[in-house]
Amino acid sequence: MRVVLVGDIGWRDLYHLGDEAMTEVALDELQRRGITDITLIGGHPESATARYGVPSIHRIGFRGTPDRSHNIARHTAVTEAARGVRSLPEGDSAGAVIEAVREADAVLVAGGGNLNSFFPQHIFERASLGAVAAELGRPYAFTSQTVGPLIRRQDRPHLEPLLGSAVAFGARERTTFDLVGTLGAAKQRVALSMDDAFGLRPREADVAAVARHRRRRHIVASFAENPSTPVIGKDAYYRLIGRTLVQLADLYDADVLLVPHAGTFEPGGGSRDQISNEKIAGYAGDDRVQPLPMLTAREVAALTRDAALVTGTRYHPAIIAASEATPALSIAPTQYSSVRMRGAAANVGMQDYVLGLASWQSGEVLTAARELLDADDAVRAHLRTVAERRTGDHKAWWDALVRALDSGRPLAPGDYLPSVAPFTSPGTWATAAGDLLDATERYDRERMVQKWRIDELEGEVRRLSGALAKARQGNSGLRRWKRRLARFVPAAVRTRLRRPARAA
Repeated sequence: MRVVLVGDIGWRDLYHLGDEAMTEVALDELQRRGITDITLIGGHPESATARYGVPSIHRIGFRGTPDRSHNIARHTAVTEAARGVRSLPEGDSAGAVIEAVREADAVLVAGGGNLNSFFPQHIFERASLGAVAAELGRPYAFTSQTVGPLIRRQDRPHLEPLLGSAVAFGARERTTFDLVGTLGAAKQRVALSMDDAFGLRPREADVAAVARHRRRRHIVASFAENPSTPVIGKDAYYRLIGRTLVQLADLYDADVLLVPHAGTFEPGGGSRDQISNEKIAGYAGDDRVQPLPMLTAREVAALTRDAALVTGTRYHPAIIAASEATPALSIAPTQYSSVRMRGAAANVGMQDYVLGLASWQSGEVLTAARELLDADDAVRAHLRTVAERRTGDHKAWWDALVRALDSGRPLAPGDYLPSVAPFTSPGTWATAAGDLLDATERYDRERMVQKWRIDELEGEVRRLSGALAKARQGNSGLRRWKRRLARFVPAAVRTRLRRPARAA
């Protein structure tokens, strides 16, 4: 079987650890099942090929702007080109994508959290790829997805046919599982599944590569470069992180290794998390808080394997921690992060250990960390048991997914992610922290809905202003025409033309 695989990967100057990890696992799982003829769709094809050793082509290309008109027009053009009723300009990257799908047997969308209205370019990229596959009669599927939690109404018409025609859809949390049923996905083709990065395992070379960073007992900490919420400013956010990490270093008697999840391997300077980690370390003012260089996903897994704790506002550290049976404490400043982190934690029975910004600011992160430390043996025993079970679930999901792609028939019915017993916090703090996180989700949802409504109103104002300007320009032209008429046309004729002129 020949497969076209798309992921948000392969950038020349950016390595986004979670996205790369999910696509890397997708490649591994396909190849493990004998599928070696794989074409990647990535950001910079030469970078993707160099990293993963398979052919790669450019993505179709869409814009991440609020105005959807360009994306809609391009989506239409690409779909019609696949249908054969339109030609694309020579050298258009969409042409290569259409040909790759034509030559393939199936299309797979690798894991991601980008099918939401924050990232319209990804919605349209996948909607167009799905439309091309449908036009050419090729089955397509999704693995390891978060959809939403917020979808603008103008994006629904592009998501609904995309989700409705997929032969299989893997939802990595219950929120997505429930939401896609309202967006056209056939429920019998949707299954709960683990985030694919759970299947990532470090190799001997990865363990050796990170050995120099492990001087003694350590905590792995990964924080996004921005708080992504107006509730806290960037400077205050960095100060809060620095203070918390020093407290955790004291509590665990450990070094804190600041691991970037978005950055670059390019020499001559860092980006994204690499820059913010230096600032955080500066605010911490403690040699135990150490910013690390950019690492690969497998190297981070190796570093996580013997960590005392994993923490931060990044999503994928907790996924890797669950795979390595390492305790994790996630911090969710926004609805988007909360939905994903809570879902991932629930999949391994650790949902009590996801806290919001308010709990973090009030010191409950330290309370939760102390609790995990006190119950370390029990927590790790729970995680080892769950990891063994979820490894089997992950394999079963990929077996079923590949069968659906190979046959072109819908996903076989089944429970691909049976529930597991939770490791419940014995403390009273967990209930209050959960309530605060619920409030964060409600606030953030309302904030974004209002922001998008304002965007829509501002767009309508711009449209009406443009129409008014054109009308005024038209009136000005009419007045000039009347003045010329008065100079050159006899009075009798002017009288006869007055009525149609007024009508004009």
